Amino acid sequence: MISLDWKERLKKDTIDFYERKLPQKDYDIDIVYNAYPERIDNNIPQAVITFVGKHLASKLAKDADVYYDFYDYLLRKKGENGTIIFAYIMSRAVRKKPDVYLKYLRKILASVKDQKSCNLIIDKAIYPVLKKNPQEYIDLVIKWIDSENKYFINGIDKLLIKLIHNEPELAKYVFGKLETSWLYATSPIIKLNTSVLKEIYKTDPEFYFTIYENYKTTRNPVFAEILGGAICCSHETIDKIVQNWSRSGNIKLKKIGIHCQKLLQRKGKK
Repeated sequence: MISLDWKERLKKDTIDFYERKLPQKDYDIDIVYNAYPERIDNNIPQAVITFVGKHLASKLAKDADVYYDFYDYLLRKKGENGTIIFAYIMSRAVRKKPDVYLKYLRKILASVKDQKSCNLIIDKAIYPVLKKNPQEYIDLVIKWIDSENKYFINGIDKLLIKLIHNEPELAKYVFGKLETSWLYATSPIIKLNTSVLKEIYKTDPEFYFTIYENYKTTRNPVFAEILGGAICCSHETIDKIVQNWSRSGNIKLKKIGIHCQKLLQRKGKK
């Protein structure tokens, strides 16, 4: 817990940073919180960084597009603390101008180099606007999976799973959009699709089984890899598909089928 006295001091120093330091392009945000006396594993508590990030975001909300150099500095120079502050600033900025800042974040996330930072930015800055207006932004987010950055794709994976988990009625729409990427799916895209299918099983099992029914005659190894990786239980249709794959003359398809048969044996009948 941050004491009331320290909250007031952090607010005051954040305002001072915003009014005096930023206009002079003095971006050393550490000055706001470095005096905080407590440490956790020799680091400033995350609650303090979050408090500063939220308060600074409220000040930047009206003219956030003036400070792109500052945002880049936070990400390049200030490590985890900078990423946390950046995420909260973007959370407010995206709400004000979603089209502008989603485009900006697309570029940022395409070059991010660690999963934790990627997930934090997506969760704080992108998920809220996606949850509020899913039909408006799902298409945009799904287009982002063409990225070559594995951290970004994994972040989108977690984002879509969270969305489906909290809004099960969106499962069919999300799946329909992802399905168009199956034909030329790369390994990260295959992983993303299997993850989403597993979440669909949890939230809408009836729809999940209709997907396998629709693909019961497929002999495409990529499709089989997606469907096989997403098997959650034994089912008449799934059992037949797997059996057909295991008897295929296509070596890759046969291998997937045999692997899935072993998977089904472990899961047992339901």
